[in-house]
Amino acid sequence: MEALTIGTPEITVTALPARGFTVSSIVDRHSGAEALWMRSRHDPAPCSRALGPAGEPSIATFLDVWAGGWFEMFPTVGYPRESDATSLLHGELVRLPWEVTRHDGRELEAVVTTVRSPFRVVRALEVAGSTLTIRERVENLGGEAARYLWGHHPCFARATFAGGRIEVDVEQAEVPEPAFDPRAALLVPGRPFEWPHAPGRDGPVDVAAIPSDPDGRTDHVQARLRSGRLRLTAPAYGRALTLEVELDHFPHLLLWENFRAPGGFPFWRDSDTFALEPSSNPGRTVADADAADAERSLADGQVLETEIRVTWGPLEP
Repeated sequence: MEALTIGTPEITVTALPARGFTVSSIVDRHSGAEALWMRSRHDPAPCSRALGPAGEPSIATFLDVWAGGWFEMFPTVGYPRESDATSLLHGELVRLPWEVTRHDGRELEAVVTTVRSPFRVVRALEVAGSTLTIRERVENLGGEAARYLWGHHPCFARATFAGGRIEVDVEQAEVPEPAFDPRAALLVPGRPFEWPHAPGRDGPVDVAAIPSDPDGRTDHVQARLRSGRLRLTAPAYGRALTLEVELDHFPHLLLWENFRAPGGFPFWRDSDTFALEPSSNPGRTVADADAADAERSLADGQVLETEIRVTWGPLEP
């Protein structure tokens, strides 16, 4: 799939419009640090407007096409709802080829219309200095209101941020249950905790600490944010990456870690990543959103807009 690049002397950004408009690289040219993790041993299937079955079968089809990197979750976030043809793992956008409408040295824009829901989405990536700005516009083209959940799923490279920290302002946090893979989990599910010290099977775990080496764990933490500013430190490079999101759209955060956990399909230990997923879903599944009455509605002709800023900068402010 064709990779398109934009950049400045400070930052280089690469994206794959034909593969769900996944952002595959955000490089700090000052240090050479690569923010994102991509699957290295997986040759993904091409994206298609034939989405396949919804519900649980959509988990496998997502994994077929998913390349890693930073993708958008819309109009579903997390594990799908059964008996709902519009509910696919992480939504439609990551599965669809997008049409490029503008590309120059500093900006890349693409558009897509969803298949099973009535949305038109325009996303523009623009770089200036050391900052990537992501601007998005979602419009309901249907003749009636449509329900949605919305989020982003950047997969960060553990190796880049090894020994660093996840700096977020969290109002409340919990280890969701059940554990995704109890054999590889460090955390004890079903317990709220005071960030960043989560209950672990061998004692408290500082979940803000990014391990220096892949330790074989896979875990989730769900949190409600006080602030839309997230910061990751990369001490080996003397740099830090800051994300700024709008809390009105993305009040919740899901932390997913997989540091070469064993278990066969789908990774075969080809995963060394953590994701910070800001979204409108308070949990991991659409059922969690249903239980919290968190699913939102967009009226016919109504528009959503947001802006996300990503900046590489010095480790010390």
